[in-house]
Amino acid sequence: MLPRTRLALFTLYSAGTEAVLLLLRWLFKLADATRIVATLSEWIGLFGWIFSVLFLFLALRWFRRHVMWSVRNRLIVTYLFIGGVPVALAVAMALGSGYLILADLSTFVAISEIKVQENHLGAANAAAAEEITRHNSTPEKIAANDSVFPGRSIAVLPMSSVPPWLKDGFTGTVTDNGHIYLRAANSITGPKGPAMVVSSVPFDQKLLARVANKLGSLTLSSQDLKQNTGDGNSGKENRSGTKSASGEDAAVYDRISAGAVGEPVMAFDREFVFGGPVQVTDWASGALRTKILGGTTRLSTVYSYLTASMGVESGSVGVVLIFLVVAFAVVVLAAFLIGVSLTRKITYSVANLYKATQHINRGDFTHRIQVREKDQLAALQVSFNSMTDNLERLIAEQKEKERLQSELEIAHEVQAQLFPQAIVGTSTLELHGICQPARIVSGDYYDFLCYGPEQVMVAVGDISGKGISAALLMATIHSAVRAYEQEQLVSVGSAAAYGTNTRIAAVEVRVSPPSPAQMLWLLNRHLFQSTQPEKYATLFLGFYDDQKHQLTYSNAGHLPPIILAPDGTVRRLETGGTVVGLFPDRDYEEETVELYPGDIFIAFSDGITEPENEFGEFGEERLIETVASYRHLPLERICEHTVSAIQDWIGSTEQPDDITLVLARRI
Repeated sequence: MLPRTRLALFTLYSAGTEAVLLLLRWLFKLADATRIVATLSEWIGLFGWIFSVLFLFLALRWFRRHVMWSVRNRLIVTYLFIGGVPVALAVAMALGSGYLILADLSTFVAISEIKVQENHLGAANAAAAEEITRHNSTPEKIAANDSVFPGRSIAVLPMSSVPPWLKDGFTGTVTDNGHIYLRAANSITGPKGPAMVVSSVPFDQKLLARVANKLGSLTLSSQDLKQNTGDGNSGKENRSGTKSASGEDAAVYDRISAGAVGEPVMAFDREFVFGGPVQVTDWASGALRTKILGGTTRLSTVYSYLTASMGVESGSVGVVLIFLVVAFAVVVLAAFLIGVSLTRKITYSVANLYKATQHINRGDFTHRIQVREKDQLAALQVSFNSMTDNLERLIAEQKEKERLQSELEIAHEVQAQLFPQAIVGTSTLELHGICQPARIVSGDYYDFLCYGPEQVMVAVGDISGKGISAALLMATIHSAVRAYEQEQLVSVGSAAAYGTNTRIAAVEVRVSPPSPAQMLWLLNRHLFQSTQPEKYATLFLGFYDDQKHQLTYSNAGHLPPIILAPDGTVRRLETGGTVVGLFPDRDYEEETVELYPGDIFIAFSDGITEPENEFGEFGEERLIETVASYRHLPLERICEHTVSAIQDWIGSTEQPDDITLVLARRI
């Protein structure tokens, strides 16, 4: 895959530059251009370092984006950091600590063996001093009969020849003229005065083999590791490299090795190297010098020394250690298996949820997760299945709602055709109406019915309820009123234009005008018989005669329309009866009022007066004030200002009811 980011491109450029520089350096090496090769080597090192850092960063980013994307891999890495890393550190610390302890113990055993040899030499030298004092034996005879230290030399030194630091009963390891010895010194009183019996055994391969017996191989370096001066001058090196006090050479690199590592007693009986400092005394100055004692041994050898010193059986400690190791391994293995099992369960649930979301994303809402466990993740999967069920149901409901919404939009368009589509009026009366539904369809009703150029009927109603049922009842009332209108018209002739889609009819008005009370009686009987018992409507019918300037009306339970005179006088049209459609047989009264020039007829539904805010209802008084303040404007503008005032009154809240307003003005 080609790199896309700038960092990846720069890393690739660094790698290419590094390759080119390596090739150039190889070519210049063939040409023996050493200076150019050296310069290129510096640049190769610089670009190599840059490439390594960038490549490591890119590798970490790729690991985080691809490997760590999976929950399973994240959990594995988490378990490694939480469990694996501490266990590895604990094991490493245990092994390191064990190695250090065994190395120190091996060094201690080797030094202890040297001390044992020193003590043996001290005891032998004390016996030689006593024999020389009491029996006048010669040192040569005593040394020749020594079976413990065959190479021992014994000398009786006057006190003037003895180093000033030497004390009676001294035993230890010394360095003299660049060689290492075991020495012991005891003071005696001889014929010539006080003297010192000194026994000296070379620290050679034979002596080191005795020390290394049953331990392994040992190596003693005769080179000084650190100089420890006892008097401030002795043991210091001068610039020429000689010892200023002792006179021995400073750079002595002799090593003494002896012993051999035994055979392993078990499969895990490994060899290990140990070493440590050994303090020796400079014979001339008495200063302490540090030598290096190292060696190789086996676990079983140190273990045998350890159990012997503790006074326990050789195998008991090993059995306990093996048992502890096995128990620790069993616990770690059990924890690993439990962690793997939990990881599989967690990642299985997460994988199921991820696959399920992919199905949902593709629109497959029938997919369900097979739940196998009984834990929180299983409960989450059950919740996801329940969510999918609910989502599938909600989508089905949403589709059904959209279908109903589409049908309601069609119903709204159909209902809009039921309201007057053209400006209706007479020579002395202006008419205008508006209906603003609270929902898509309205339960309010208004209509203008013409009975010729000088007669018009105004119908305003309010259907009980809201929504589709109210809209259907509104359509029923509209059709009934229109049907009664047709009964008032007689056909006097018709002419048809055949071959076209147009049919022309001529009508004339009956002699007797329609009766609003009679129409309400007929509507009440029709609605009571054709609708449910709880369905009813309020309805106002008014017939205006342009010649008489009179309005004959009947009000079936509707809010009384108002006649607003130019001087502000108000007349309410209340004559009529109860609502239509609720009772089987009801009579309605009618009344005739005269309209004067400038009078404004106001018919409205409860959606005009009942909207509320924190100050109360909008009310009839505000309706009258609004119409009066804009009475000089066209009726259409008066309706717009009135509806705007109502919307300002209710503010941002939802419109509570259908708003219907019908205005008529006598010219």
